[in-house]
Amino acid sequence: MTPVTGIRRNGGTVEVRTVAGCLNAGQVVLAIPPALATASIDFHGALEPELARLAEATPVWMGGLVKVVATHRTTFWRAAGLAGTAISWTGPLREIHDMSGPDGSPAALFGFAPAAGPGFATAVTAQLAQLFGQEAAQPEALHVHDWSSERWTSPPGAQHLTDYGLFGHPLYQRPALAGRLHWASTETATSHAGHVEGALVAGEQAARAVLAAHIAQRAGARPAAGLGRSW
Repeated sequence: MTPVTGIRRNGGTVEVRTVAGCLNAGQVVLAIPPALATASIDFHGALEPELARLAEATPVWMGGLVKVVATHRTTFWRAAGLAGTAISWTGPLREIHDMSGPDGSPAALFGFAPAAGPGFATAVTAQLAQLFGQEAAQPEALHVHDWSSERWTSPPGAQHLTDYGLFGHPLYQRPALAGRLHWASTETATSHAGHVEGALVAGEQAARAVLAAHIAQRAGARPAAGLGRSW
């Protein structure tokens, strides 16, 4: 896996530059957030100005979030008749879900929170205890992953991008670079944007567009009737 540093048209192909060298492709799929693409890849001014501005302004779904997983010995909340799911504005975790196995093993609760600060772990366990009982205050392990600090997930300033109405914008449904560059991240999906399902929708659309372009190219390369090669 090699980071891409530059993308631009090169005649009938797209030139993709990486730290390891240069590649040429007929079609390119970008499966990263648009804001990350414009922040980390040099498009040499090839993107339409309106598209470039849109990409720079589109929020990154996980850009300013922390994911927390609390593992426990048992699914005690199920025994208490609780679903393990909550929406909360009184603690660091804004949404919480039961991510245990079908039979309750491993037993785990997970949630999303804004970027972590001092005392974050203590605040999380206190919130879980308030919602699910005192057993939740002492997880076997508390795993915290700050996506806002991931270089290949969140560009600088991503936490200030808040116009989620830009998700699935019509410009993302139209291939760029003369039909050779396709968007395939969850932020560009026309449905379920910001979720795994959205990423699948965007990926499937990009795949269909690439296949259609490939079929059209092959059809255009076929000799016209009566102009075939003579033997």
